[in-house]
Amino acid sequence: MSEWWTYRPSDFLMFSQRTWHRLFELLNAEWWPLQPLLLVLGAALLAMPPRAMRWGLAAAWLFVAWAFHARRLADIHTAAPWFAGAFVVQAVLMAAWRPAAIERTRPVLALMAVALAWPLLGLALGRPLAQAEVFGLAPDPTVAATLALLLAARAPAWAWALPLAWCAASGATLAVMGEPEAPLLPALGLAAAVMAFRSRLRSSRCPAPPGRPAA
Repeated sequence: MSEWWTYRPSDFLMFSQRTWHRLFELLNAEWWPLQPLLLVLGAALLAMPPRAMRWGLAAAWLFVAWAFHARRLADIHTAAPWFAGAFVVQAVLMAAWRPAAIERTRPVLALMAVALAWPLLGLALGRPLAQAEVFGLAPDPTVAATLALLLAARAPAWAWALPLAWCAASGATLAVMGEPEAPLLPALGLAAAVMAFRSRLRSSRCPAPPGRPAA
């Protein structure tokens, strides 16, 4: 029996790169032609009033929990039911959230653009479009879009916990597989969290003028 210190992180991975990318190919084949509609929904989220935005975001998390984690990832990953449960919890949190306003700043628009352009990432890395990861169907672009909307609406800390946890988990999994895009989602999560913290810090130092409630 090998000693425990001889194992590498990749030895504990239950699937290969090929299996991982094939997972998205099967997912896309099952739900085509829903993908263009999901991209339209994602692009429209920032233009929606706060109430509609949160319901659209909640629906995206719920759909990923079922279509990806429960129906596809569960075939190759024993933690998939836990991931599905976490995404359902986040969907409930998004539905219960009451954002007051949406600030469409340049960082917010940039984050959303990256999330919606996620399918092009695979193409740039030499993968077929059939294996693209799309907002509302695949977890990583859905989480990336969520970061943009949480930042735009100055979401409370509890709304950030699960998206940031997924950023770390996804980045670690991709890194173990040797995927070149592994740092991307963790970097986006860190950047969004830092910007949100700085915005909240500035707000606490600058009280609202008389007659106007604080943000």
